[in-house]
Amino acid sequence: MVMKDRKSKRYPSSEAPSGLYTSNEAGGILFRKTFIQTITVLIIVLLALLAGKMIYILLLFFAGIMLSVLLNFIGMQFMRIRWVPHWLAITLALIILTIAVVLIIIMVVPLLADKIEPFVSQLEKSILKLKTWLEGNEGGRFLLMQVFGPEDKETNGELLTKVTTIFSTTFGALTGVIIVFVVGIFLAYSPGLYKSGFLHLFPVNHRDRAVEVITEIGIILRWWLLGQLISMMVLSITTWIMLALLKVPMAPLLALLTGLLTFIPYLGPLIALVPIILMAFLESPLLAMYVFILYMLIQNIEANVLMPIIFHRTVHIPPAIGVISQILFGSLIGFLGFVLAIPLTAVVLQFVKMVYVEDVLGDNNVDNAPQKA
Repeated sequence: MVMKDRKSKRYPSSEAPSGLYTSNEAGGILFRKTFIQTITVLIIVLLALLAGKMIYILLLFFAGIMLSVLLNFIGMQFMRIRWVPHWLAITLALIILTIAVVLIIIMVVPLLADKIEPFVSQLEKSILKLKTWLEGNEGGRFLLMQVFGPEDKETNGELLTKVTTIFSTTFGALTGVIIVFVVGIFLAYSPGLYKSGFLHLFPVNHRDRAVEVITEIGIILRWWLLGQLISMMVLSITTWIMLALLKVPMAPLLALLTGLLTFIPYLGPLIALVPIILMAFLESPLLAMYVFILYMLIQNIEANVLMPIIFHRTVHIPPAIGVISQILFGSLIGFLGFVLAIPLTAVVLQFVKMVYVEDVLGDNNVDNAPQKA
């Protein structure tokens, strides 16, 4: 009691010491607002940095889901036989997929070993020929300057940086492939376990609808994968026939490259067109023009005739939205985002259609809505 009286005499209530944070004066209020805003911004930046790392991991997980969908689709064909259990069907699917990959490697590696060095040499010659042709006129020189800029010699430090970047990128890619395979195999063997665990995140009265959404998304991914595999084979074969008939150098390797890049819709076939045009240009500019016309004709037939038949069970993605999503995911996440942009967009569109348009807005006729030209 005595200590309290002494303290009150030394510091009257109106003059009690207070920090800047607890002060009710204008300076204290401003300090508190600034402090809280600064902490909020730092938390947002930290969450954004964590989200940037998490997005890549989530994309690897999404790729693993796609692999599990493919394994389950192959396994379902074996499960039509009554005595084949789920684990055996997935094992057989995994064996078939492994054999297919090994056979492709056995067929492709000798082709690459024999053709890759001449291919690179021919590609360099065609680029040099194209560059010489462009340098022959003012417009071509301006285009070269805009695309490549002034020629600078690389220093040893820059070369070492490029080598280090290539090594780290390769290591990261191998790690990503391992993660995708591990996630895909675990999900394929025990889909019910992970599905039931995921459903527990939803309220009980909404779980039946969640099952419908998840099932429909699985069907979309299954048909998208099947359609892309068929498209890859068709475009690879037709491109090889076209290039062989026109006698374009390295036709098998160029057709193989086209088939692999076709897995990336819209932009993938356009990327594959670049080396094809360069190889044809090495023979003559006229041949390059013929190749371009026939290649675009094949692409249009495949896009307007074959793909609507294959993709009738999946979400229709307008080309503009598909390209924008590829550019967006590619610029934000990198190559993996560029590759998975289309299936991820298809999943998002289906989710929005079923959860928001149908359940929230109550519009159940979105599939039957008239399309205006």
